[in-house]
This record gives sequence, structure tokens and C-alpha cells, in this order.
Amino acid sequence: MTLDELALVAQVLGVVLVVPTVLYLAVQIRQNTRQMRDSASHQYLDTNKDLNLALIGNKQVASVYRRGSVDFDMLDADEKVQCFFFVGQYYQVFANMFELWRGGTLPDATWHPIRKHLISMMALPGTRHVWDSWARSGLPSAFVRYVDALPGSGEDTYSLEAALGGPGQRRHDPA
Repeated sequence: MTLDELALVAQVLGVVLVVPTVLYLAVQIRQNTRQMRDSASHQYLDTNKDLNLALIGNKQVASVYRRGSVDFDMLDADEKVQCFFFVGQYYQVFANMFELWRGGTLPDATWHPIRKHLISMMALPGTRHVWDSWARSGLPSAFVRYVDALPGSGEDTYSLEAALGGPGQRRHDPA
């Protein structure tokens, strides 16, 4: 076998060995991406669960959040601090999730309820107050631009009042 023939055999072997390696790496990257997306979704669910448990587990906290969302000025000084930091925590979590969503790590299906929650928060004077007085200057500018554009999106908000008011307060479309 000549030196040229040996070089040709080496090149063919190199290609034969490289192709499976590249395919294996592609499969591994795909699995890693799927795991990162799942992890981001679970991170949001865990954090959201913790915030919701704070409301569920303490009637006073739930009252402060409910009243403060509607009218921040109706709260006393201590309640304002509670409401401000509680709502601010939501905005911080949502800013983090926005970065994950924008980077493609957080799936659209997980981002959708966050977007709806943000639209609803922007429609409430008390949570809007926290946005205007702190979050707008304290959170990443890309997130601030995104949230500031939401009220003009035309999307409906959800109403906690209507949801908790019972069947008598829900709107029924005439059929």
C-alpha cells in the first residue's frame, strides 16, 4: 500500500468516526436544551407557588395584597411596605422569567400565564403604582419596555373580583 492510499484510508476512517460523534453530540445538545426548558418552567412554578402560598396561608397578607392592588393609598404605612415588597417580588420573578423566555429557555406555554398576569397587574392601580415607583427604574430595561407595551396590546385581563365573586357576578354571553 502506498503512502497516498494509506492517507486516503485514514481520511475515510476519520469521516466514518466523526459522523457518529457529531450525531451523538447533536442528540446530547437537544436533550440538554429540553432539560433546561423543563427546569426553567419548574423554577417559575416553584417560585409562583411560594408567592401564592404566602397569600393562601395568611389571611392578613391576602387582604393587604387584595386591597393594595386596588388602592395602594388605602393601606396603612406597614401594609404599604408589605404590599410594595410582595408585588415587587412578583415583578422581579417575572423579569427573571422574561429573560429566560426571551433567550428561548422558558417555553411560550409557560410564559403565556405570566404575560396575562402582567397585563392584569398593569390594569390595577395599586400594582401599577409599584411598577411606576420602583420596578420601572429597578428592573432590566428590555423587560420594562415589554411590560410598558402590554396595556396597548388589546389583550383582556383576568379579574380576580369576577373570579371570586361567584356565578352571579360572572358575565354570560348571550347564545
